[in-house]
Amino acid sequence: MHPIHAQLLGLTPLKLKARYDTQVASEDGSNAPIHLQLPAQLTADISLALNCTDLVVVSGDSIALNGSTLMLPSDTLNAQQKQHLWQVISHAISA
Repeated sequence: MHPIHAQLLGLTPLKLKARYDTQVASEDGSNAPIHLQLPAQLTADISLALNCTDLVVVSGDSIALNGSTLMLPSDTLNAQQKQHLWQVISHAISA
């Protein structure tokens, strides 16, 4: 199912175990994180909120923050994803 259809229907996409995955990763470093380029104002706001000058934004399955590395599903977020992003940031600040 296409991710857009799954999102519209409120379904969570499932991942196959590595041994059943038909998309075999190549050996040329395809496991390296894909860096995302966010709008400058959003990057500045997140960096200011986290008091972090070396923020790194990478592509991932979900929204997560690990130190100065922020993982986002894409460089464009819908309203629900933005709300979740700020919840993650708020939790990181209060922890």
